[in-house]
Amino acid sequence: MRAQLIFQGGLSFLWVLLALTAEARVAQGAAALQWSIKLPARWPAWEHTPRTLVPRVDFISAPGTSPPVETRDLAAFNRWLCVTRLRAAGATAAFLLALHLLGIGRIALAAPLAACAALAVVSAVGLGFDRRMAPSPAFFIAQTMADLAAITVGIGLGTEGLTALLFRLLFALVIVPPSLLSVPAGHAVATAATACHLLLLVVDEGGGAATIVSVPGLAPPFLFFLLAQQCFFYGEHLARTNAAMSALATRLQESQTQLAAEGRVATELAATAHLLSATLETPDPLATACATIRDRLGADWCALCVLGPERTFRVRAATDAELPIAELGRVDFPLARWPALARLQRDGVLVLAGAEAREVPAALTAGRTLSTVLIAPLARGPALDGFLAAGYGDLAPTADGWTARLLAGIAEHASIVLQNVRLLEEVRAASALKSEFVGAVSHELRSPLNVILGYLEMTLDGELGPLTPAQADALGRTQRQAMILLEMISALLDLNRFESGRLPVEHAPVAIDALLADVCEQLPDTWRRPGVELRLRRGRPLPPVHTDAAKLKTVVRNLVHNALKFTTAGSVELSAAETPAGEVTIAVADTGPGIPPDALEYVFDMFRQVPGSGGGGVGLGLHIVRRFVDALGGRVGVESTVGVGTRFTVTLPVAPPAVADAA
Repeated sequence: MRAQLIFQGGLSFLWVLLALTAEARVAQGAAALQWSIKLPARWPAWEHTPRTLVPRVDFISAPGTSPPVETRDLAAFNRWLCVTRLRAAGATAAFLLALHLLGIGRIALAAPLAACAALAVVSAVGLGFDRRMAPSPAFFIAQTMADLAAITVGIGLGTEGLTALLFRLLFALVIVPPSLLSVPAGHAVATAATACHLLLLVVDEGGGAATIVSVPGLAPPFLFFLLAQQCFFYGEHLARTNAAMSALATRLQESQTQLAAEGRVATELAATAHLLSATLETPDPLATACATIRDRLGADWCALCVLGPERTFRVRAATDAELPIAELGRVDFPLARWPALARLQRDGVLVLAGAEAREVPAALTAGRTLSTVLIAPLARGPALDGFLAAGYGDLAPTADGWTARLLAGIAEHASIVLQNVRLLEEVRAASALKSEFVGAVSHELRSPLNVILGYLEMTLDGELGPLTPAQADALGRTQRQAMILLEMISALLDLNRFESGRLPVEHAPVAIDALLADVCEQLPDTWRRPGVELRLRRGRPLPPVHTDAAKLKTVVRNLVHNALKFTTAGSVELSAAETPAGEVTIAVADTGPGIPPDALEYVFDMFRQVPGSGGGGVGLGLHIVRRFVDALGGRVGVESTVGVGTRFTVTLPVAPPAVADAA
């Protein structure tokens, strides 16, 4: 009686162990399938409706590559199946040996242990399968058939009675994997397990309807199909979860690809914006910008056009054209000649191909044949200002989208360049108008002023009759102020001619000693002050300097005049010397009040004077000095001490700048 209780307790423990093993196999199967790939599209007849599982997706791929496609990782499923079979075979063998050692039940160990060994061999063969080759569905059918056969043989030859009935729960381990895959596969294996169970029952207890239609005959099949149904639930849940994960993986991949493309566009735009910002410093900013855009886009042709009145447009820049842009820019092209432009404001960037690409006016492309043309609008605020077009002889269709996005971004920067060019043109036009006005007014003022000075000189010389001392003093003051006015007008004319390019630099050998002597001799008497001595200090003979004599004389005169104007006592010294570097320096030193340190930074600026200096003028003398010295290829410097004096130094190369550079 006691042995019988122990036997029944052991078999109950076996029942619980097998149930837990089956449940664990379900959970492991779910976990394995969570990371496996969907099953083959064409499964055998007994599994004609495969359930889709989560695809294994590489979430990160190189930019520009196509999104990953779903593949079927049957190798992962095969590994899971073999590992769980190996564990189940080992656990069953250990349990049988434990029962035998405890003397529980009547079990012939040879057949069950041989079945466990055979299943271990099947698992070893499956694990040795090359993971780089996808196992075929027939391989899984063979494994399932081997599982059913081994369990049937082991139970049939090793056990009998209640023990055999309890051990038939091992069929549950075979039912779990196919049931997780698809409903037909689960039904097929559950039916096969039922057939094996009934075969064992008939062999063990004899045939007959009473044997089959009994609790031992019907309970296990019921449990088999119940377990299959439970697995169907798990499989359906996994299918929904996997579908959601697959959709998420696809969205992540699309987002990653889009971010990579946007990052590439942003990088290209940053580089292009940097290059376009420098085009304003070139002689023809729009032509430079157009060539830059063509190169950044990898295009064969590029043009920048602006809209004109009465539905026309004009070409402001083009990389290839039949006519020079100066002539082509005066031609008004009707918008109707390029029908695709009617969609520009509505659609944004246009991608034209085929016949539409051939509608580009031939005058813009010099007859070049273009297979693809991209057009982006140029906006001025909310209004359409023009368009930017780029053409390709051969553009791959896959590149259209990326290039169109890049062109749209470049068009925004090109709009800014176009507006800046317009502002620059307006500034230049205003500057030219100002120069013309200043030149005309200065010339018209100088002519009557020269007449006034002539009559003043005649009157002061007594040619028009004697003058009283008071009259002579008044006329002398008038003459000095008129001379100051004439100097201001002359300075304005010189600066105006220099800025307009009508005062070119003409290099010729110049004797510096003779030039300085001429300046001293030709100084007007009105510049000299009583108590201020003008000295010319001569040193060693200097080599001739290749420069513009007239401009250099203007520089020296302005420096000497500036020194005499601000020096009330002492001296003004003019000197020249040769430096060890082979250059020639001309210095003008005075004993005037000096220049404050903070004013040294702007003494050469236009219309700037030292506050409180009281020298008169408009602040153009030193500015003209610097402009002329720069044009001559030299440099000018100043040193000053308040209360001691000021020294201006002009340094000039002996040879012209071009010759010096060549040497």
